[in-house]
Amino acid sequence: MQIIKNREITRTAWLPDRSTQQANSSQRILPLDSWLEQLDFFRTGERSEPLPGVMLQPDANPELLKEWLTKIPVIAINVENFADGRVYSLAFELRQFYGYAAEIRAIGAIYDNLSMLEQCGFDAFVLQGGLSAEEAIGYFNEIEFDYSLWKPDSPD
Repeated sequence: MQIIKNREITRTAWLPDRSTQQANSSQRILPLDSWLEQLDFFRTGERSEPLPGVMLQPDANPELLKEWLTKIPVIAINVENFADGRVYSLAFELRQFYGYAAEIRAIGAIYDNLSMLEQCGFDAFVLQGGLSAEEAIGYFNEIEFDYSLWKPDSPD
C-alpha cells in the first residue's frame, strides 16, 4: 500500500485488518476492540514478532493502551471527517502526554489539512477520495506558521 510518511511517498506492509487472520500477522493493524481482546496473548511474552498496530476511532481513549505504547509499532487514526477536531487532539495527546514515539498514521478524509495533521503528531497518511500522493505532498507547505511552536506572549 502506498502512503506518505515523513513527507515522502513510500510503501508499507502495515495494513488494516478487520478479520483477525492475516498471512503476515506481524504487520497488521487491528481495530481497538480486536487488539484489546488479544491482551492476554500479548502479556504472555511468548511472541517472537512485534505487536500488531492498532486502529483508533476519533473518540478512543488512549489510556487503554498506556502500558503498551512503547511496544505498539503503528497507531492508525480513522479520520472520518477532516473537520473533526478529536483526531488532532488524539494524535497530540499520544505524542505529548503519553510520549508515543512510533508512527501515527491518519487514514480517511485527508485533503489539504496535511500540515495541520503533521503539527499535531501525525507522521504518516493514507489518502482516500481521489487525492494522489504526488499532489498531496504540496499541501505540507500550505500553512507556513507552525502552531506547535506558538507560545502566548508573557504578561508584562
